[in-house]
Amino acid sequence: MRAVAIDFETANERRASACSIGLAWIENGRVTGVESHLIRPPEMRFAPVNVRIHGISPGMVEDAPEFPDVLAGLRERISGCDMVLAHNAGFDMSVMRASCDTYQLTYPEFDYLCTVKVAQRVWADLGTARLNALGNHLGISFRHHDAGEDAYVCAEVALEAMRLRQAPSLHDLAHLTQVGIGRMSQDGYSACSAPRVAPSAIRSYADRYQPLPGERPSMSGMRVVFTGQLARFTRDQAQDIAARFGARVTGSVTSKTDWVVVGHGGGSKLDRARHLGTRLMSEADFIDLVTAKT
Repeated sequence: MRAVAIDFETANERRASACSIGLAWIENGRVTGVESHLIRPPEMRFAPVNVRIHGISPGMVEDAPEFPDVLAGLRERISGCDMVLAHNAGFDMSVMRASCDTYQLTYPEFDYLCTVKVAQRVWADLGTARLNALGNHLGISFRHHDAGEDAYVCAEVALEAMRLRQAPSLHDLAHLTQVGIGRMSQDGYSACSAPRVAPSAIRSYADRYQPLPGERPSMSGMRVVFTGQLARFTRDQAQDIAARFGARVTGSVTSKTDWVVVGHGGGSKLDRARHLGTRLMSEADFIDLVTAKT
């Protein structure tokens, strides 16, 4: 499988004002390279709000190539991929189209998939599909609105979704999550679509995980540490739930720690817990503990 995740940043409210593109290349189920390119927009007008978001100023792109030159160096590589990924693909694809239209370029040809729509189905309990929340959930530290880093997280979101849904390819992931694949070609484009999920179908984690009135919290007084990537919650959500059930949540494992809740890739905290003989708990055990009486 060859794929690429892309992310655009724009200079102002116009879609044809791309000032940066980031790309994360995927080969055989892993990210093999990340790159980013500054772009000189056709008009050098930078809206203050955009500069505050991505930190790119006019002086940084004064000598950068314009969109046609950047696309010329990427077109063949992008079109050779099985899938193009973008987080909120409607935005990134509109930047691609508007930029091509401005310079009278033909559209590159590729299938594309929106990882926002995928994430809304794979991680429905998170209550959000924002890239920074997903990055936190996956344990990825990154600089949000840096095009290259955003593209990398987008790629990792898709790869983790494939693992969780046991999808052998991104086309299979689209099928399993009921997300329609978009298409861009010289003849035009079709949008990536998905059935609307009714808000009532997704219960807030805060509503779902609450002690019963009058019940002694099941983790009362326990010192708890979370480590690794959890499948059902962000780290902040899991810590909030533990606190609701009376736990004292800490950030490091010591001899006084009662439980360590271990997700995928526990790291040094797991090693420390094993060394100290601290009781380990899986995410499933944790969920059982906070839902035993609900």
